[in-house]
Amino acid sequence: MALAKNEELVPYWISFPQDPHLPFGIGVTATSEKDAFALIRDQGIESWFEGAQEISVQAGVTINDLDQGHVVPNMGPMQFRGVWYPAANIGFGSPRGGEYNPTK
Repeated sequence: MALAKNEELVPYWISFPQDPHLPFGIGVTATSEKDAFALIRDQGIESWFEGAQEISVQAGVTINDLDQGHVVPNMGPMQFRGVWYPAANIGFGSPRGGEYNPTK
């Protein structure tokens, strides 16, 4: 996807504060919140949070806002459009389709 001249990339952290059985969260850089959820769907990992009691979306996160013990050492680069935690479509080249499922 080529960005329009005025589009900016925004890093989002999507978490599930009321559901301790779900993953830490999902990190994605996108042009909008709608684009972020589309990227998550494209990776097949939206099922991770189906039925979540609460979905928290933080826009404009920085590396300092993230869990330094687990998320930061295991994330892909957040300056490019895509899912960077888990490193799904950028970073370590995890398989497409979200075979990794921490909720099982």
